[in-house]
Amino acid sequence: MNKDDILIRLEKEEDRRQVEELIRDSFWNVYKPGCDEHYLMHVMRDDPDFVSELDFVMEKDGRIIGQNVFARTTIETDDGRHVPVLTMGPICIAEDLKRKGYGRVLLDHCLEKASRLGYGAVLIEGNIAFYGGSGFRYSREYGIR
Repeated sequence: MNKDDILIRLEKEEDRRQVEELIRDSFWNVYKPGCDEHYLMHVMRDDPDFVSELDFVMEKDGRIIGQNVFARTTIETDDGRHVPVLTMGPICIAEDLKRKGYGRVLLDHCLEKASRLGYGAVLIEGNIAFYGGSGFRYSREYGIR
């Protein structure tokens, strides 16, 4: 992978269908028969907690090959405090480009942008073998359940 051959930018309205198709193709029959991640993306954009400043696509040769999004949420502590954090995903890379480093580049870019916007924590549900390389840890290490 050559980082000079890719562009990471904010999603545009005209990208939406292509992004949803990319998500559908990426998650189809992975965790269950069919998938619903593309529909989740479709409805997330209208949610007031959706962070449009962190709605990214990755392009290679003019083709959208990846995407990632975030939403605001909170962690409620045992003493009743509410800690603002982000949830991430769905995140995906086109099937023909998986396991070539694109996902890590996209993920790290997005996390850097989230940090610059002042977000201090991101929650995900995913494979720690992949996400751990970008600093993610099991929630139980922080007393989160």
